[in-house]
Amino acid sequence: MARTISLYEAATGRGRLIRQGEIVQLVMDGAGAFVCSAQDFMTAQKWAQAKTASTNLITDRGRFIEKIEILIARPNSFVATRGSQEPLTRLAKAMKMSGYDMGEWMLPPEVKEALKPKLPVFKSQEEKDAEKAAALAAAATAPGAQPAKD
Repeated sequence: MARTISLYEAATGRGRLIRQGEIVQLVMDGAGAFVCSAQDFMTAQKWAQAKTASTNLITDRGRFIEKIEILIARPNSFVATRGSQEPLTRLAKAMKMSGYDMGEWMLPPEVKEALKPKLPVFKSQEEKDAEKAAALAAAATAPGAQPAKD
């Protein structure tokens, strides 16, 4: 009697699964790659292990991947990046912390913007002096202000 394989085994059988802490990358031969959170992946994995695979690899991959709600894909992958902005930003930050080159992944513009480093704005000495002068002038013209005594 032939052993039946699970949907999970069929969907990931011709690919490489890379677990890196809180993120999981699945690289599928000829179908691209995607990254998702380990928690989302475990949920989809448990669901797929309980299902029987069909004879169609593409259908099995599609059924498995559609259970992952938030993922970031590479260009020309079997699946597109999906999820709302906040979870995608968290996932992208985790990827960046793990050393991924974010230029290789399909990210929405809002997520790309959130990943840019925020540089502190430094004021020049002239701007600081101008602000002090404006504050002194405003205090002097305020109602009930005492005239400055020399």
